[in-house]
Amino acid sequence: MDTNIINHYDIIIIGGGIAGLSATRHLLLKMPELSGRIAVIEPRSERRDNLDEDYKVGESTVEVSAMFFAKELELQDYLIENHPPKFSLQFHWPRELSKTDTIEDYYSTWAVKNPDIQAFQLNRCKIERDLLKMVIDQGAVYYHGRVRNVDNLDNDEIKSIDVEILSEVESGSDFKLQQPIERITLTTNYIVDASGRNFTVGSRTDNILKDPKYLFGLDNASSWVRVKNTERSLFDFKSQDVTCSWTYDTNHFFGPGYWIWMIPLERGSRDYSIGVSYHRDKIQPSQLNSLDKFMSFLEKNQKLLYNLIKSGEIVDFHRWPKLAHTSKTFFSKNNWCVIGDAAAIFDPFYSTGMVMIAMEIECLTEMLKFKLSNATNDYNRRVEAFDKLIRCVTQINNHLIKDHSNHLGNASIMSWRIYFESSTYFSILLPAYIGKYHLCPIFSDHFTTDHENGLALRNQLLATLDYANENSINIGFMDNHRGGQLLGDWSPTSSWDYDHALSLAKYGHKRLNLPKCLSWSNFYLSLIICKLYYRVYGIGALWNSSFFKSISNTTYRFSKFYFLSKLHSFNMIGTPDNDYYDKIQKDFKSYKYDQNNIIDWKY
Repeated sequence: MDTNIINHYDIIIIGGGIAGLSATRHLLLKMPELSGRIAVIEPRSERRDNLDEDYKVGESTVEVSAMFFAKELELQDYLIENHPPKFSLQFHWPRELSKTDTIEDYYSTWAVKNPDIQAFQLNRCKIERDLLKMVIDQGAVYYHGRVRNVDNLDNDEIKSIDVEILSEVESGSDFKLQQPIERITLTTNYIVDASGRNFTVGSRTDNILKDPKYLFGLDNASSWVRVKNTERSLFDFKSQDVTCSWTYDTNHFFGPGYWIWMIPLERGSRDYSIGVSYHRDKIQPSQLNSLDKFMSFLEKNQKLLYNLIKSGEIVDFHRWPKLAHTSKTFFSKNNWCVIGDAAAIFDPFYSTGMVMIAMEIECLTEMLKFKLSNATNDYNRRVEAFDKLIRCVTQINNHLIKDHSNHLGNASIMSWRIYFESSTYFSILLPAYIGKYHLCPIFSDHFTTDHENGLALRNQLLATLDYANENSINIGFMDNHRGGQLLGDWSPTSSWDYDHALSLAKYGHKRLNLPKCLSWSNFYLSLIICKLYYRVYGIGALWNSSFFKSISNTTYRFSKFYFLSKLHSFNMIGTPDNDYYDKIQKDFKSYKYDQNNIIDWKY
């Protein structure tokens, strides 16, 4: 086949999945002048109507990723109309491993109210198909083809991409019937690698890290099914003690060395993605490498889910025998970046994948604004700062899965872990995202400087849980959704908005007082530490060096951020919480109502 140079683009995005298409839409929304100057390369056709080429696990958003899709990508109404709502994460441990027939056989943490920020369960096939139509309408150029080679990844010169254009096949035909029909060469100033596990950039730059020694020991795998038209009564809402749905949550079921997700894919039809994420020191991939083995595993270990799947129609079965990986570099000085699964994935336990994508894409857009305006120094400053920031965020998400293999099946240990990990997400990451602090290079510098200190504190808490687990100490059952377990009515998922960011609509850049959130987060984390150490060591905690090290850490951080919160409040004097509402109030001063002034109309 002959190779022809077709066109040059400011930005080429390799991969038309949810990460690549979200990046394309975000760039075009924030910089509409890029219309016609962004290309997307993807081996799947524009139709996206083939089950084999479009199988997806299902995607559960959390507050950060939901806000990204609803606000940053301007998809609020689309999500409401096309994707199931998500009320929370709910967790279930068998009371007895041998009896799991009904939900009454589990210790459960149920969401007690509708969420402060609405999240969604994404049907990945549907949203990718619809996003593709949106970005093409916005002016993105779509190439149905495969990348065969990329030049100049090791320098900041113009990139050259060798693309094999593929034929279209009849609707519903086998994806593998596509044939190469032409080779073309595209050139670009910047490459966004969103190619998933194809690792288009990572495989050519030795950028991928898969060895568990780079992943805090994480060595995991996954198998899953999609099932439709399941029996409603098997998992129906029956509780008078909570106010939100059981079904339209992401439900996690636990056992030794594994957890199982249950994600609704459609409204009303009871279609689910159900899959197991497991650790290879407890379960080998060969034990879950077929549908029969998967179903046999559920029948013996999680009978409720087995019955649910059997009541419906199984659509497909898929697996990843090796799940986790990360990257050395996320934003390169050589004018490329990696996002989504092409960058990192660890475990979908807390639905952090889309959180990472949201932050990666917003940082990418912020960087490229400066690059495209030829502000070289500002661009280089952000490349360095954002690369460090995203590396730290991914390490934190990786660390959230550290020692899961030994903790997952223990309801006492794991409920405590979920309790304090929920606290740090809601009190730190979510407010930082709402205030758009991640787009500030100065904040990135401070965050990355304090990063190792935060991991050290987590290691001390995990070591305490390890001790309780190894010595079979029952330290109680903590419910991350309910108050009344620590101090007053405080709870990790409901008491996080210390600066009243939602009621005051503090969505502008740094309007939210993040130091205030950080100070109170450390205050309540101190209380969690006191209660945890007392449950594990009793009065002997007072002679435990780890206890004093942890408490000293959080007490110092509380004091430091409390002072900084006062400084932030002083600096914000005279600045409105929200510019939009402030303008309304100013404009309204000239408002006058004349009840006699009726505009005439034809009647």
